[in-house]
Amino acid sequence: MYLGAHVSISGGFDKCIDRAVGLGANCLMTFASSPRSLKTRTFSPQVIKTYLAKKARFKIGPHFFHSVYLVNLASESKALLTASINSLIFYQRLAGTIDAVGTIFHIGSHKGQGLSSTIDQIVAAINYVLDSSPKGTKLILENAAGHSGIVGDKFEELAEIIKRVGDRSKIGICLDTQHAFASGYPLDIVLDKFDRLIGLKFLSVIHLNDSLVDFSSRRDRHANLGEGKIGLETLREFITNLKLKTKTFPPLILETPGINRSGPSKVDLDLLKSLVT
Repeated sequence: MYLGAHVSISGGFDKCIDRAVGLGANCLMTFASSPRSLKTRTFSPQVIKTYLAKKARFKIGPHFFHSVYLVNLASESKALLTASINSLIFYQRLAGTIDAVGTIFHIGSHKGQGLSSTIDQIVAAINYVLDSSPKGTKLILENAAGHSGIVGDKFEELAEIIKRVGDRSKIGICLDTQHAFASGYPLDIVLDKFDRLIGLKFLSVIHLNDSLVDFSSRRDRHANLGEGKIGLETLREFITNLKLKTKTFPPLILETPGINRSGPSKVDLDLLKSLVT
């Protein structure tokens, strides 16, 4: 069973392994560049070598990348669309270099145009990124919280996009519990709904987060486990259902503020571990 958190690469790419180990995690998620810029960066062979050595030494499992916040495959702007595609390709190629699972990303916003007007562009962009991605990597779509114009808060939208992708073996879904709760999916039935509309075989990873905002509020606001509107008991029941319904238990990643408001801490990871036992 893989339990981890979103950690920083500040101070050097290999430092993410040190931080994961310090939390007691055995998997992790990181950015690979500034999350508020579409500019890419390079890492020296020595940095990659150090990272891989640490990952092996500490027996850390799956590494997921999270794309930058500015990625928008539904954008009317050709410049933004092109930059978004290039950013995802950069992330995917780095994932191939370090043997990461792939890149989790939000599809973006159609600014009120509706999915029907942008789905061809979205699917074409995804196919292009997949064609440019190393063998063995996945492009992982994340469900959204559902604020205005956002694509992917409804499982039907994610299902339609997946159905039209050329090679579905390279596609996965990241299910964020806070986003699902905020977009109107009760967590006691969300896995059944997901399986019926998308299929649990596409479930690659879970972002396990509590919610600072109310059910169906359509806002993306995470809370520490047990400190939000979802609550520990509902999250525990969700994990129990996940164990029962999935052939392979997916990694659970925390994206919570943490007890010190600087990201997940060992206390938060220990609480997560208590929920899965």
